[in-house]
This record gives sequence, C-alpha cells and structure tokens, in this order.
Amino acid sequence: MPMKLFAHPDNYKTKKALVAARYAGLEIETPKGGAQEVSGKIPVLETDQGCIFSSNAIARYISRINRPVGLYGQNLLEGGMIDSWIEFCTNELEVPLCTWVLPVMGVFPEVPEATACAKEDVKKALAVLNNHLLHNTFMVGHTITLADISICCALIDGMRLVLDAEFRKPFGNLMRWFNLCLAQPEFKSVLGDIKLCGGSAKGAVAAKAEAKGKDKKDAAPKKEAAPKKEPAPKKEAAPKKEAKDKKEKGAEESKGESAPSPQDLEKMKKDKLKKVVKEGGKRGVEIEGAADMGGLQFFCTSVDTPEGDLELLLESMKAMNAKP
Repeated sequence: MPMKLFAHPDNYKTKKALVAARYAGLEIETPKGGAQEVSGKIPVLETDQGCIFSSNAIARYISRINRPVGLYGQNLLEGGMIDSWIEFCTNELEVPLCTWVLPVMGVFPEVPEATACAKEDVKKALAVLNNHLLHNTFMVGHTITLADISICCALIDGMRLVLDAEFRKPFGNLMRWFNLCLAQPEFKSVLGDIKLCGGSAKGAVAAKAEAKGKDKKDAAPKKEAAPKKEPAPKKEAAPKKEAKDKKEKGAEESKGESAPSPQDLEKMKKDKLKKVVKEGGKRGVEIEGAADMGGLQFFCTSVDTPEGDLELLLESMKAMNAKP
C-alpha cells in the first residue's frame, strides 16, 4: 500500500519529501484537498504502522528506508554532516528567505526593516554554501543526499521570485550546483521547469528595447546625413586645446598646494591600518564560520585594503588569525 502525504502541494517542504521518495523508489499519494480538511499538524505522512509529522522528520524517514541509495550518506560521519547541513538550511537559510519571499507571495504584509535584515542574512547563508561548493560537487560525499534535496527545495521560491540575476552573480559555485540538481530526473519530475527571477536583467532588456526604438526613430531622416561632407571638423579642435589648457592649469594648481604635514600623514597611516585590521578580522570570522559547518579542507580569500603593501598584508593576516 502506498503511503499518504497530507500537505500543501505547492509548499517547498512537501516537494522535499516527494523528491526524496523519487530517489528511494517509494510510492507516495498526496490526496487532493486533504491538507485543507486536516485541522491538526501538517504535513503528515500516513504509513501502515503509524503517522509521522514535521517535514524534516518525514524526509529523514523516507531517506533511511532505502539505504543503498545513500540519501543519508554512506557512513555515520556522512549522516552527521547531512544533519548539520539540514539544520543550517532550516535555521540560517529558510528563516530569512521566508521573511523576504512570503510578503512577495502575498502571505503577509511586508515589514521593510525585517526584509532588509533578511536580505543580508540570505547573502551570508548563500556565501557559506558558495564557499563550501567551491571544492565539492555535492553538499556531502559524491552523490545526491538529503542535504542537497533540502537546500535545493528551500531555494526554489527565492530563485523564482526575489533572487535576481544581479543578486545571484557572486554565487557561481552555488548556481552550478543548483542547476545540476534541477537537471536530475528525480528533481524534474517533482519541481518541473524552474524559471529563475530575471529582476534587473529584465529591466536591462526593456531599456535596450526602448533605446533601439529611439535609435530607429532618430535614424529615419537619412537625408540629414549628407552635410558630413563639409569640412567642419576643424572647429572641434579648439575645445580640445581648451581642455588641455584646463588640465595643465589644474596640474599647476595642484602642485602649488601645500603638501600634507607629517601629522596628517601619520593620521592617514593609522586610519589605513584600522581599515586593514578590520577587513582582516572580517575575513577571519567568515573562514571560521565556514569551517564550523564541517567539511572545509581548503579555502581561498582576498583582501583589498592593503593594496599590495606587504606590511599592511602582514597586519591583515595577523588580524585574520587573531583569537576572539
């Protein structure tokens, strides 16, 4: 007898359980109208031996039924790492992403302050995932696991509605992994074709279309192009000379200005050093946060403030490795 899943069909948590069931080779029915008629806790998975509620509990149960598939890892260590990423997804990604996405979906009114904080938290969570996927094809191990399914399904609504092309641009590793997951038959059979949010890209296309329209209108009177034969370009040489004269005058004025005093130079050095130490400290916190997630063997980072100065680079590295 197939199991029955009472849940909202369009919710990403429901799709998480259904994708896991596809990998495990299980038949799960989702009764139409069942979720609306149930007044208690949903989602609920009904089995021959009893019921299981909570989306994560259901997904874990389904993943553990067919051990050879490896949705819960190949050993105890991988199982623990998968649990870590599921907890990360629930607390660090889903909470801010829902705060941002649900007002767009019309579930509740938007609170601008909360949305602004949510955007920053989503950026931080995506940065952690992007750094992890720099040296990993999948979240844990070398195959799809419940960690991949949970995070991918949690990102679906955000990718469709709010994470536009400009926002996604810094997260190349994450997008490579996301597209790889969507290309799997098990994901595609449940999620279908996902259209990513265009956002600023659509605006750019519209602006280009309007620009082309204006260019065509301006280009229509071709008869006006004839006066190009007249030897008028010589008149444009005067403004160039004037511009050169202005530049020379500006250079002379700047030379005439007094050079900064030794006290000013010391202040500038101190301010620069503070910025270098601050940036190094931030990089250290980011690396430590990624390492705490588990599975980090290598990392690549950069600092911009030192601008190639070796002494400042050393100070930045000291701040990066300083103990809190």
